Amino acid sequence: MRTLSLFAAGIAAWVLLPAAAQAQATAEGADKIRLGLKDWIATHLATADKSVVFNFQGPITVEPQGKFYKAVIPKSEVLFTTEGDTARLALDPVELVLTPLENGWLDTVATIPSTYRVVPDKDDEGVEVTIGAQALRGIFAPQYHAFMSLDGKLGQITAHSLNPAEAKGAFKIDGLALAGDSKAVGPDTYDSTGSVTLSGVSFLDETGAQVLRLDGATLEAKAAAADMAAVRAFSDKLTDLQKRYPPQADGEMPKEFLTELGRVFQGTPKLFDDLDFSYGLTGAEVTPGEADVEKVTLASAGFGVGLAGLAKDASTFRITFDLAQLGIQPLPEFGQFVPHSATIDLALTNLPNQALLQALTGMLDSSATLGPDQAAEIAVAQLQQAVMNGNGALEIRSFKAASPLTSIDLTGTLRPNAKAPLMMTGDAMLVVTGLDAALEVAKATPDGQEMVQGLTVLQTMGAQDTVDGKPARTYKLVVGENGDILLNGTDLKPLLGMR
Repeated sequence: MRTLSLFAAGIAAWVLLPAAAQAQATAEGADKIRLGLKDWIATHLATADKSVVFNFQGPITVEPQGKFYKAVIPKSEVLFTTEGDTARLALDPVELVLTPLENGWLDTVATIPSTYRVVPDKDDEGVEVTIGAQALRGIFAPQYHAFMSLDGKLGQITAHSLNPAEAKGAFKIDGLALAGDSKAVGPDTYDSTGSVTLSGVSFLDETGAQVLRLDGATLEAKAAAADMAAVRAFSDKLTDLQKRYPPQADGEMPKEFLTELGRVFQGTPKLFDDLDFSYGLTGAEVTPGEADVEKVTLASAGFGVGLAGLAKDASTFRITFDLAQLGIQPLPEFGQFVPHSATIDLALTNLPNQALLQALTGMLDSSATLGPDQAAEIAVAQLQQAVMNGNGALEIRSFKAASPLTSIDLTGTLRPNAKAPLMMTGDAMLVVTGLDAALEVAKATPDGQEMVQGLTVLQTMGAQDTVDGKPARTYKLVVGENGDILLNGTDLKPLLGMR
């Protein structure tokens, strides 16, 4: 919600104030904070095209109270206008208690409104969000425009439609937790973590029936050796660009914006060494109330992406995914072949950082003259050439999936090779269990003829083996420098129509 942005806005205004480093609050400092808050809201929250407008019912007040400041952003109405349609959000006051610490950082406690009601002008429908409990605290570093630690909790969150016909419907969250921490590892350099965790999530339809339930969901981010001064400078440059080159009437960004953005990237020093994002959920249950699918359950699922080594000559891009105990009731046709668990871990290694940056900045710069499509094509060609000339690889570190009948386990490495006929070399190993049982089930299924054919071919091509006491088929694929494609030692090129 915009109120959370207001919270951040209030803190960010401190960057304007030398007094922020003082341990004692002063009248002069309070006045500067008030002016800084007003300017920050006008600059960063309201928009030049009037699509977002704040109407305050009184002035912002800031009072020194011993060793801290108490700031109050007054009651306001926020107008959101899109394509001629306007919606209104009434906000109660936001209170901030800011205590300067010895190092100039700010111990910050915020109290935000407990009710938010968004109502469109053209009808009486809208959405109301209520918060039953809150405790928001963090340590803010004015010089970085960033919280160096967070410990925030919101509870008993409910969103529901103002349409009487949908009165029984609601979206509920028992708890929302914000957590973060930063540890210094050098001048202006920190290892930082941050997370947002939801617990007890549920969605009720207009009849009051539960359609979705989640025990928990988490978003987590980690940055290693983040240069906070560089991150702040980079953020300021992006903000300045957005001011100077606002979106055009059609919503597209001006060509000059892309050109300048390329120059910003080109002139930006290292921001961090490693960066990771992960998303996860636990205890999911979906009840669509349809005849063919009554319930879908999932014990857990997760997805992650990461970049490592950005401060070095080459980096690694990694993708991970996991799935546990997927259940469908009633089980559909071929449901026994649907994986109920999976684990995926893929990595692109030794990516040339300088070549990637040059391709990105070149694409942004040439978009102004060549257009975004042609610029992107040139950038892709440059990236392909850089990867082909590098020592990178696609590593299949783990690719596992298990259904009630079968399981697969794939590992391998593929490397680009400009001198090889197929432009790559590598090897991979696939292990499949449960093929015999799957084949028998497919034969007994009315619509399983095509599956029978596919499973028969797969069974025939595999080498017999035993894994954990179970019959298995193994498939070793080798792509050689001379262009050979071998499966368990057999040349596949004639089968693929190749010479």
